[in-house]
Amino acid sequence: KSLEYAKEMYRGAIDIDPDYALAWAGLAASAAQVAHLYPGVSSSEDDIAQADRASAKALDLDPTLADAHAARGFALFLLEQYEEAEAAFQRAIELDPQQFEAHFFYGRTCFQQGRFEDALRLFSAASEIGEHYEAAFFAAQSLEAMDRSEEAAVFYRASLEASESHMALNPDDPRAATFRAVAHGRLDEREEGFKWAERALSIDPADAGVKYNVACLYAVEGEVSRAVDILEQAVDAGFSRRAWVENDPDLDALRDDARFQGLLERI
Repeated sequence: KSLEYAKEMYRGAIDIDPDYALAWAGLAASAAQVAHLYPGVSSSEDDIAQADRASAKALDLDPTLADAHAARGFALFLLEQYEEAEAAFQRAIELDPQQFEAHFFYGRTCFQQGRFEDALRLFSAASEIGEHYEAAFFAAQSLEAMDRSEEAAVFYRASLEASESHMALNPDDPRAATFRAVAHGRLDEREEGFKWAERALSIDPADAGVKYNVACLYAVEGEVSRAVDILEQAVDAGFSRRAWVENDPDLDALRDDARFQGLLERI
């Protein structure tokens, strides 16, 4: 809901000043985030198209705006035009080395392609730019994918601390609750992880991304049946990123499960 409200506010700014590049970049980033996080709730193709158009408009108005290049990269990432997305992210970082979104979504682009060393570098940089639970968490996941679990624990702890700080101000954020749950699990705090996982599901039962992350927690903890159950719910709710599922080390325990293999074919 907050992202939809952001889109409305950016449109209002554009109505007042159609040449305000930053508003177009904000509209693009908001639409891309809706498509990225809530494909089962929104019309993701329409949001992606909106992100594509708005980011191109922002660049046309101001090609020196780092936010515009970052938003453009995000849209191209969703369109699976990875080389073009990386070029946009790189340009955003050249223009503003402290551009969080460019580092973060460039990292997502690399992770989705199985380029974990590059993803680690970018997520680590993003977590240094801003204390963000997702950036630290995905840095840890990149390390896990390279069998560097001891180093990953440092980032999982950082992710947990950042999610706790975030939820002190936003107690009903289901996505933060899921990352908090999974971080507890990675730090061998199993029961605390399950508690926050179920809390996340109760906050927003329709959120496909929340369901996916909770499924990851149960998979890592060896609860295969429960993990596949929730993953099926995630797909039913609209989760559709097959490349991410194929490369996510959290789901390795499910690879030989017949239900999981069938589910992968559905995505």
